[in-house]
Parts: sequence; C-alpha cells; structure tokens
Amino acid sequence: MATQKNWIIKYVAGNPAMFSRVTTDAAGAIKRGEALAGAEKVAANGWRVWVEHVVTGERIFESAVEKAYKQAAVAA
Repeated sequence: MATQKNWIIKYVAGNPAMFSRVTTDAAGAIKRGEALAGAEKVAANGWRVWVEHVVTGERIFESAVEKAYKQAAVAA
C-alpha cells in the first residue's frame, strides 16, 4: 500500500535578506493537507517557505516571500 506522506516543508528562518540556510521541518514527510497548513503558519512569520514532494521535488506551495526571493535572484 502506498503512503500518503509524500510532502515536506522547507524554510529559511528569519530575515530572508540575511539568512539563506534551508531547513527541512523536523516532522519529515507528511500528508499534503498537513504540509500546506504548516507552511501557511510559517509563512505568517514572513519567512521563505515552500512545500515540495519528497521524490520529485515538485513544489505545490511557495510563500510570497519565497516568490519574491526567486524573482530577485532571476533579475540579478
């Protein structure tokens, strides 16, 4: 039986202009709904956060701060 726990939360804690160390949530692989809810809570802190698939790396959520960071990196 396949598991439904395929999603991980990754984030950069603190000011995105100062910090760049990516941390994976200690919970490890979790269900999609749990990952999205957790990422929303982290995003409320103004941190860079995204949810990605454990195997494929596909991102299903990116915080506004993460999107802005990626845009700035492309423009530079």
